[in-house]
Amino acid sequence: MGQILIRQPDGTWREPDPAGYAAEAELQQILAEHPELIPGVSADAVTCREFQSAAGPADVVVVDADGQVTLVECKLASNPQIRREIVGQMFDYASRLWKMGIEDFDARWQDRTSRSPFPADEDGVRLRDAVARNLEQGRFRIVLAVEAINEPLKRMTEYLNAMSGPETSIIAIEYARLRQGSIEILMAQTYGEELADAKSASAAQNRTVWDAETYREWLEANEPASVTNFVAIVEEATALGLKFEGSSAVSPSGGLKIHDAQGRRLGTVSLFHFSGQGASVEFNLIPMTRLPDDEWPADTAIEAFLSELENTPGLVDVGRNLRSSKFTTRRPNVSLASLDEESVRRGLQVLRLLRGSGAVPPGTPPRS
Repeated sequence: MGQILIRQPDGTWREPDPAGYAAEAELQQILAEHPELIPGVSADAVTCREFQSAAGPADVVVVDADGQVTLVECKLASNPQIRREIVGQMFDYASRLWKMGIEDFDARWQDRTSRSPFPADEDGVRLRDAVARNLEQGRFRIVLAVEAINEPLKRMTEYLNAMSGPETSIIAIEYARLRQGSIEILMAQTYGEELADAKSASAAQNRTVWDAETYREWLEANEPASVTNFVAIVEEATALGLKFEGSSAVSPSGGLKIHDAQGRRLGTVSLFHFSGQGASVEFNLIPMTRLPDDEWPADTAIEAFLSELENTPGLVDVGRNLRSSKFTTRRPNVSLASLDEESVRRGLQVLRLLRGSGAVPPGTPPRS
């Protein structure tokens, strides 16, 4: 513990008394209520205690305003897990969140807090997309919150930062709880933050803004079978008055933001790169479900849109998934290379039906 002295009524100075914690849950609650006590986390962040994963409940999961995901595990000095099992636990939790679907993440969060971490507005859509990317890429901050940092924990923190991937940072924080009379004091000391920041800076340098040209060049070098379909996406997007917007990420990602004729956000058609599947097209129309009933596309337009997808080769399951979920929970995706060019073009053209910008243009290839 660092030196802290409090002046007494008689003019002398002395250290406050250690207060400690009766249980780890007390430290959990403090950090859940005041996430800004965690270095690098803002006061605007939202938190979930005992977030349920397949590995068990993570003490505190934090989602910041920029989509950063922080996993916090709290341990007291009296707990024999403080030096060993805490590290295994945190990496187990992180591995279970890695590639977790955003709908599953949202549902688990709501099970614990009764509210979504994502506001029902444009900012909420951007936050949701950012968290989805971080889950897919396993980009997490891991925080080991303890009442007293010891040398073995310092050494493990240093080693793990050196050996783990660039997208994962690990810090240990000592939250010493002190008492001076009836006043309690919380004093935080962090270890490993400089190492974690250096890794984050290095990872940021390795990220690419995947605009249309950069994405196409990457496909030409790594996935040539998808190039023709990608070009078709960009061409059809231009015809619809849409622009392909690339994300800043290590893996290729970008997409098209879909709005109706009045400018209301309906969703996104995104392109992500998944290990083992390659470039994939994802249809996310969840934002449309957050519109007031009187601002939804007409029922006839929705039915026509779904029917067209269900009758377009390669996109049949996409249409069926959107229909069965009523757009609320699923973001179906399909491998870009598995589609033919006609299906790609048709899949974007039918967005006109939802956007209220007219029927599918005459002269387009007939559906099968």
